[in-house]
Amino acid sequence: MLTAIAIRLIRRAEIRLGVKLDYIRQIARTDLGLLRRYNRIFGFLDPNCHVPVAAYHTARLRGALAADCGTCVEAEVSLARAGGLEEHVIAAVLASDLAALPPELAPVILLSDAVTSQRQDDLDARAAILSRYGEAGLIELSFAMNGAAMLPGIKRAMGHATACDLTLMQRLHNRK
Repeated sequence: MLTAIAIRLIRRAEIRLGVKLDYIRQIARTDLGLLRRYNRIFGFLDPNCHVPVAAYHTARLRGALAADCGTCVEAEVSLARAGGLEEHVIAAVLASDLAALPPELAPVILLSDAVTSQRQDDLDARAAILSRYGEAGLIELSFAMNGAAMLPGIKRAMGHATACDLTLMQRLHNRK
């Protein structure tokens, strides 16, 4: 009974995100305790209290891109749209087109990429983020970028990840 309810809730999430969540369905069918643990990850990621929507979704998009999971990027695009991020900003974030972005988002991309893609640090980007959003904002962006990069790893380990490709990215840019 509880599994059936969980499956219905997963289906609603799939409709909202525009992607299949087969791996979550697999978790629900395997063990509801594991599903509760997985859902706590989203509780960890979702609150956005200390930075503007654009900065938060920029960090999440770059984290998902770093993990190279096409459906995760697609879900993050859907969440960014639902959060009110403008299409041209989403496109620029996905393309890492710093010149097309508001200047306050460049450090978010630079730090997100350094941390999640290159496994390095970017002192200047972090300083700019601290200056603009404070310590709480930096921490929240850290959760956003790394959390979005972690979810594809879970999917990949379970055999459900899909790699990003240019065709997918173009489709995401053009879909409304």
